[in-house]
Amino acid sequence: MSPELPLFEPYVINHYYILKVLFMGICRDVSECQVDFVKEMAEGLGCTGLLLDSILEKATLVKAKAARMIEEYQAHPSDASAAFLNKLNKNILEYNSLVDKAEDTLRWLLIQREACGFRTHKNVNVHYPIPPRMKTVGQ
Repeated sequence: MSPELPLFEPYVINHYYILKVLFMGICRDVSECQVDFVKEMAEGLGCTGLLLDSILEKATLVKAKAARMIEEYQAHPSDASAAFLNKLNKNILEYNSLVDKAEDTLRWLLIQREACGFRTHKNVNVHYPIPPRMKTVGQ
């Protein structure tokens, strides 16, 4: 069972991946060159993970803003102007584009993990849950 990692500490993430790769047996006789190779793998995985974290964080903020606007719209639907609905739908579309970007980044992270020798990805979906898309509000 893998330990819980703080998501915004690249040093911890990189060293976690280095240890995991070493314990997987990829580098049995560890030379300086192999250690550098493993460090590069860990830095790449860590950077992609941090990028995915930042995208998911932005998506969460945009979703919260859209949710507040939806609540306001649902409380007084007759008072909603076309400009308000356009702004609301713009926020929803921005959120959906961030979700798409997060899905693409997650896909690249999984490909990168496969290339590094990781064959199971059960924890990836736990650490990086991709939220569902939102539907735009009718005008």
